[in-house]
Amino acid sequence: MDKVTEHLIEGCRRGDRSSQLKLYKQYAQRLYIACLRIVGNSSEAEEAMQDSFLKIFTRLDQYHDGQCFEAWMHRIAIHTAIDYVRRQAPDQEELSDNLAEPETDGPDEEEIQYSVARIKEATKKLPAGYRIILSLYLFEGYDMEEIASILKIQPPSVRSQYLRAKRKLLDIIAAN
Repeated sequence: MDKVTEHLIEGCRRGDRSSQLKLYKQYAQRLYIACLRIVGNSSEAEEAMQDSFLKIFTRLDQYHDGQCFEAWMHRIAIHTAIDYVRRQAPDQEELSDNLAEPETDGPDEEEIQYSVARIKEATKKLPAGYRIILSLYLFEGYDMEEIASILKIQPPSVRSQYLRAKRKLLDIIAAN
């Protein structure tokens, strides 16, 4: 970690508002993007990011200097975003511990023409549970065990849900 960030952390621990603002400006965009991938809605991602910073500033005593500060903040943002998804309307599809493999009917991956815009739009249309698992695995780099721990489900269930989410994403892309 660089000296500037260390200085900002110490300022934040003392409650210095200018240090908090500088730290916010330094990391806000990265945490917003992580929240957006999980939440799928820009206004709620903004709220989740703001709440993440409130948690970061109030929990700085839990951060230990040997840890990677950005990773520590990122974990807080991911958990906050997941909490936002859990509070959403009941139309979200719940993650189950059903270990059955998803059906393989549907378009072949080779037949689908990919584009970044189409994938982003299709990801927004996924049920919240699927979007969370895909985002954590593909974009945030968590492995199946870590995702299982975060979501409090069994690792085989994470793999099953990931495969279903991937198939649903391909179906959405193919339908458009």
